[in-house]
Amino acid sequence: MSSRKKETLLTSLQRAVRLFIAGASFRSQRTADALGLHPTDMQFINLLDLLGPITPGALAQCSGLSSGGVTVVLDRLEAAGYLRREANPRDRRSVLVHLQTAKQKRVDANYKDVQQQFAEITAGFSEAELEVVLRFFTASSAKRPPMLQGRTAKE
Repeated sequence: MSSRKKETLLTSLQRAVRLFIAGASFRSQRTADALGLHPTDMQFINLLDLLGPITPGALAQCSGLSSGGVTVVLDRLEAAGYLRREANPRDRRSVLVHLQTAKQKRVDANYKDVQQQFAEITAGFSEAELEVVLRFFTASSAKRPPMLQGRTAKE
C-alpha cells in the first residue's frame, strides 16, 4: 500500500472513530436522561457490567476521578438502586461494588436498537475482519488502567 493511500485511510479511520465516539456519547446522554441519571453514572454502570464486582479504588483508576468523586457517583447510584456495596472477602478494609441485575436490565432495554444495529453490521464481516477490528480496539486500550487492557468480556 502506498504511503499516500495509507495516510488517506488513517485520516478516514480517525474521523470515523471520532464520529463513533461522538455518537456513542450523545446516545449515552440520551439514555442517562431517560433513566434520570448523569452521563458519568452510565459509564460507571457500564464498567460495573463489564468488570464488576470491583472496588471503588479500581473504579477511580478506570475513570480518572478522585476517590471523593467516585464516592459521589456510587452514592448516587446506590440511592437509585443501581448498585450495592458489600464487604470485600479478599480485603476487609475495602468493599466491592455490585451492579443490581434488575436495574441493569432496565439500562439494557434502552440499548436494544444499538445491539441490533451491532449485530446487523458485524454480520457482514468475516472472522478475519472481526479479528482486525478487535485487535484495533484492544491495542487502543493498551494505555488504559490494567483492568481495562485487553478486556473483551466479563471475567
